[in-house]
Amino acid sequence: MLTDTAVAIPPMPATSAPATEMDDDALTDAMAALDTWYRTHLLESGAGPHVERGEPSRTALIAVAARMRELKRVRKEREQNAARDAFHLREAQRKAGNEARAQIGRPNRAVDGALVYPVSDERLGDLGTVRRAFRGRTWRFTRADNGSSGQEYGSLREAAGALVSLGDLAAEATERQRQQEAARAAVPDGWELADWDELTEFDLIRIPAYGTAEDGTLYPRWWQDPFEVWRVNRLDSSTLVISLAQAAGGAHPLYVSCQEMKDVGVLWPVGRTRPEPQPWREKLRVRMADIADDIETIRRPFGSTTLLQDLADLLARLERAHSEDLFADLRRVEAAAGYLRVQVGDTNQRSEVREIMSWGVAAHLKAAQALEAFLSDPDFAWAVTAES
Repeated sequence: MLTDTAVAIPPMPATSAPATEMDDDALTDAMAALDTWYRTHLLESGAGPHVERGEPSRTALIAVAARMRELKRVRKEREQNAARDAFHLREAQRKAGNEARAQIGRPNRAVDGALVYPVSDERLGDLGTVRRAFRGRTWRFTRADNGSSGQEYGSLREAAGALVSLGDLAAEATERQRQQEAARAAVPDGWELADWDELTEFDLIRIPAYGTAEDGTLYPRWWQDPFEVWRVNRLDSSTLVISLAQAAGGAHPLYVSCQEMKDVGVLWPVGRTRPEPQPWREKLRVRMADIADDIETIRRPFGSTTLLQDLADLLARLERAHSEDLFADLRRVEAAAGYLRVQVGDTNQRSEVREIMSWGVAAHLKAAQALEAFLSDPDFAWAVTAES
């Protein structure tokens, strides 16, 4: 097959040997050669020369796909067979090891006349007994806790090895439970388990990253960095839901339904004292959240400009009363919202832009009202004095 410049195209890599008769290296080489030929002579981005477009290229593509599919099928079957053989080998080794570990004692004769062999393990101790099943052709075991085997085994030694295997599983479950119980009691220095029902706003807590035990109970795998309790909601169903914010200063709160964490536990600092009610914080939160809604309405169509992002972050911090100078930050909010308000009257702006920016008018009015209200609010004035 020739290109427009009459340059000969190398034939598609092929072999007369079926894929099933090729060794693994030959399969890999054949797939690599086929892929290179496809990318070079069939893809337009290839170096060429290219197979003529139309029927010649369709025919070549079908042939390449069929050959590649056959090579991949054979390789996948070999990988699956190798994985299965490796699994069976590991199982055989495990069973042989368990049978070798099984210590079979002297038999005792049961009431029905059958011989019952006690089985133990040097590490696990007494595991149970093994006896012949009905008609004496196969063997079954009975665990030390009186659980019997549903499966029947071809020999005494095989049944004893199965008992050892079950003993290992029980020991692993016991160890996991021990680790889980230790995790429940492992509390970082300076922290202690909190009284869930006493949690309140402005508490500093650590919540668990928890796992689920075999019985469905939850346990702490580790304790996360501290959070500040931002809001507490006690529902009619006696469910407690709290909202958290990063104590390190993250601006955006993390809303968490904490009913599951109630079962695991939360931590608060040793010697924690109940935060005193601070009504000015709730007043600040409500007003700042109202302004933040207007700013978000502007951000949605325009995206986060530097001004809008900084203003949104400032409002989020003020909602949590995180400020070194509350009045200075309130004035910053008023000034930024005032800048947005000016843009509404900018005749160079498109009408749809001015319509969206009109939310800046509402934000500016609310910011000015908040500043005026807090200047005359005795609770807020006291808070500013205390903060400073």
